[in-house]
This record gives sequence, C-alpha cells and structure tokens, in this order.
Amino acid sequence: MLKKRLFAILIAIPILLGFTGCSGGGVNGEGTSSTPAPDINSVIRGNEYLETGWDYINKGLYDSAVTQFNKVLENSPTMQEKADANNGIGWAKSFGGKLKDGIKWFILAKELNDDAKVGLASAYMQQASKTDMEEIIELLLNDLGKGKPNFEYKASRPVGVTNAEVHAMLAYAYAATDKDDDAYVQLEFAKTLDPNYEQTTVGQIIKVIEFLLN
Repeated sequence: MLKKRLFAILIAIPILLGFTGCSGGGVNGEGTSSTPAPDINSVIRGNEYLETGWDYINKGLYDSAVTQFNKVLENSPTMQEKADANNGIGWAKSFGGKLKDGIKWFILAKELNDDAKVGLASAYMQQASKTDMEEIIELLLNDLGKGKPNFEYKASRPVGVTNAEVHAMLAYAYAATDKDDDAYVQLEFAKTLDPNYEQTTVGQIIKVIEFLLN
C-alpha cells in the first residue's frame, strides 16, 4: 500500500501544481462586536485596500496586491479585516509562486476566513506527507465543514477552488491515510457536485483516488 500511495502522489503532483486559478468574485465580512468600534475612516480605507488587492490579483499583479493587503494591516484593522488581508496575501503569494508560499498567511487567517482554510488545505495537499493529509481532514471536515461530511464551501473571493474540488481534496486525504470508507463517501459526493467532473480537475483527482482505493 505504501508503494501505491507514493506512486499516487507522483501522479497527483502535476494536477496539484495547477490546482488554483482566478475566476469569479465575492465580498468580505466585517469585524465582531466584542471589541471597541473601529474608526469608520480606517474601515473604509481597509475595505478599499482589500478590493484593490483582489483587483490586482485578478490582473496577475501579485506583488502590487500584497502591498494593498499590507496597507490594511497598517491601518488599525478589525479582526475580520486582518484575517481577510492575511488571506489575500496568502493567495497572492500562492498565485505568484507555489501554494506552499502562502502557508504562513493562511495560518494567520484561517480562524476567521474559510478561503484561507481551503488555501492551507491545498498547500498541504501539494506537500503530501501523511501528516499533511491528516491536517487536510482536520481543516476541511472539522474547521470548514463543522463535522458535516456534506458541507458546502462557497468561496468569498476568486480563489479558483470549487465546492466539488474541496470534497475531492478531502477524499484524496482520506484515501491517502487508509480511511477508505470516508474516501468513498467524499468521492461520490464530489461527483454529484460536478456532473462534468471527468473533464475537470475534480476528475483528475478522482482518478488518483480510485487508484489508491483499488
């Protein structure tokens, strides 16, 4: 089984290197009421910097995006804005290099930002150790899905990862850690989420999973 798992990882690497891409759009959340109300001007500036940062990401200007997100962090951000800015930096670093380049910022953002959880899981999937696979299960099933196998992920920003791809990632992590029954559940659910999966990244991941399970 170990040799099969290692071979499956080698098959999966080219898929995972091109796992993310920019598409779609979204909105960011606001802070909590457990802290004093922030200065309204700093909130407006923070939102503007976030939007500009994601606009730069969409244009492929990743260093410029990082500059904008850092401006959020420098202007008395709320806890939510801080998480959103770190998430933005994480994705800018990932799109501009490799997913693992965003790990530091995804970790800082993941408590308050679901896109950061997915970014971190994607980075761990590229690294592909058993510990990484276990981290993916924790991130996606428990942190993102709140323990519900059929959870729904909706990206709040154009991070290029779909709900079906998230469940395919979770299936892969289960299969790579010999949790075959759980892998089958996620595998079949991912298929229902993407009827055209055979022509997508989901289909490529599924082929690797089926290799592991057979």
